[in-house]
Amino acid sequence: MKPAVIIDTDGDLEKIVPELEKKKLLGVDTESDSYYSYQDRVCIIQISTDTDDYIIDTIAIHKMEPLKTVFENEHIEKIFHDGTNDITGLKADFGFHCRNIFDTAIAWRMISGELKGLAYLLELHFGVSHNKKYQKWDWRRRPLTKEQLEYAQIDTHYLIRLRNLLYKKLEARNLLRQFKESTRNLEWLKKTPKKFNPNGFWRLKGVQNLDRESIDVLKALYRYRERTAQRLNKASFRVINGEAMIRLAKQKPRTLQEIKNVKGLPRHLKQQGAKDLLNIIKKVTSDEN
Repeated sequence: MKPAVIIDTDGDLEKIVPELEKKKLLGVDTESDSYYSYQDRVCIIQISTDTDDYIIDTIAIHKMEPLKTVFENEHIEKIFHDGTNDITGLKADFGFHCRNIFDTAIAWRMISGELKGLAYLLELHFGVSHNKKYQKWDWRRRPLTKEQLEYAQIDTHYLIRLRNLLYKKLEARNLLRQFKESTRNLEWLKKTPKKFNPNGFWRLKGVQNLDRESIDVLKALYRYRERTAQRLNKASFRVINGEAMIRLAKQKPRTLQEIKNVKGLPRHLKQQGAKDLLNIIKKVTSDEN
């Protein structure tokens, strides 16, 4: 496998579009920062043809519009594996309406009755070991490492071969029509707006062991976490995780030092955010009395 072609300028992107438009099949994947940001975004797009692999740095590139014609060309089949998040992300971030989609995860489920990840299928069909350790990587960070680039490249490098293999299996089982009907609706998927559930704290592990006052503290902390996550554009569990909120609700610290002694609190909440936590806890407990 030769190294992927890195596309990180507007000019580079414009140059490859005519080549992509000549192809009938394209393997596609994306990597986002959903594990780190409140409002996630697509950070790279991987596209593979029968001859080349491209990694498109969407953070470095200013104008993604040239790719629009590729994704909306109904004569070019776009191959994804479990592509719901990729398809909705491309539409939300860049306005790309993906047409003519082949999803290898759906194809395999129809053939085998199993829903399997790409790593499983690559190992099964091609003997390729695909380490998924970068699956939850912060793809906003630059520069991208050699290991990250190789990981991203493998996600699409084999998709055309996998698609062709699965296509033949679907055809042999007379499943092609059913498969095409099931994947047609993928074109119309839209990203679901993030909606905060103020009662979501009831799902946290350990909440059933809290008394009434502690539950009220937890509820206030849960709302504070959501506001902070939105303000900082940070994944909510990275502001403060559930275990730490349960400890705060149970212990109800009354001083800054007691806040600092709570296990599992991130550094920023032991420093500038500690006063916010104290005010929340004091307000709830004083209102209870």
